[in-house]
Amino acid sequence: MTARWRALTSALVVCACAAAPRLRVDRPEQLPAHTYRVPPDVGRLGVDAAAFAELARAVRADLELDLERYDIRHAETLKEHLFILAVLDALADRWDDAVARLDRIAAVETDPGARVMTGLTIRVWADARAHGGDAPPAFRSALERKVAELPVDLVRTALATLRMMGRTFTPEVCRRLVDDSVGGDARSGPISLEAVHAIVFQRYAVVRLAPVGRDIDEVLARAGIAIDDE
Repeated sequence: MTARWRALTSALVVCACAAAPRLRVDRPEQLPAHTYRVPPDVGRLGVDAAAFAELARAVRADLELDLERYDIRHAETLKEHLFILAVLDALADRWDDAVARLDRIAAVETDPGARVMTGLTIRVWADARAHGGDAPPAFRSALERKVAELPVDLVRTALATLRMMGRTFTPEVCRRLVDDSVGGDARSGPISLEAVHAIVFQRYAVVRLAPVGRDIDEVLARAGIAIDDE
């Protein structure tokens, strides 16, 4: 086969692949079942960057391939895929990508409160970074701007939960939460995507919530968000 024919054949294959429609998915069981092996001491993934990075690479590859191959019409499955990827993007400092995924979630979210709150702190950190800051003072200013535009009465309960997270989340607490929620599964075999979701969020909490916990607590307190121990 001549070089010219090889090039033509390759071009035809590429075009054929590009034209192939994505398979429609109406139920979660129509997608590949993704599972992941993690260490029995699974809480370590919340505080060990290198160990978490290995899991993150595998999860990202699977979820991005799902979104590429499938037209996911099952809203909860699509939102879960996008949210996990948005958190992974935030952890990788890919803030524009993270916000774009959150926007896709908002476009299919039917609950007004969830539409506002999903990924709220990611949006706040993205705003802080856009204004030139990657430290607690910049986050605090961005959170103040965000709270000023929120429909507080609609999301008061969710904000109270966020305030409690600000008060209580430390790396050790996040590690324990992962152990408590996922440890049993991790010691018995591969874990599900749902369990991965918990790990990814707690890793985000260690990196992006615990350092600004006091700021979250104080800003939300000034906004009139009460919590149970007050």
